[in-house]
Amino acid sequence: MLLNRLLPTVLVSFTAFHGASAQDGTAMTKDELTALTANGVTLVLGGDGMGYKGELALAADGTAKGGAKMDNGNELSIAGTWAIKDGKFCRTWTDLDGGKEVCETWIKTSDNSVEVYNGDQMLGVNSC
Repeated sequence: MLLNRLLPTVLVSFTAFHGASAQDGTAMTKDELTALTANGVTLVLGGDGMGYKGELALAADGTAKGGAKMDNGNELSIAGTWAIKDGKFCRTWTDLDGGKEVCETWIKTSDNSVEVYNGDQMLGVNSC
């Protein structure tokens, strides 16, 4: 799998579970993000201790669909579009962030996971 070279993540603004945090890893480059997503990829969202778990399928055509379940039982549906712009993962989720585009920096934390940031605000942790 592409995991040995690249790190995925996307996502969803789960700022209720994560505060601002220093970015200690290396940001994925435009080339890495493009290679990771070129043929589509399914991301694992969150995980143990993160406050949510889910999956998000990024299709090669720039569409996405998935969901997550919060530890409190609430479920979140994720759908919309995405693109790589200026070395960032930019996404517009239909029912999140007021339908506005959010461009994220993906910081590698291991060979198969990243932390997702909007500026200095950590939005979540994802892997594939």
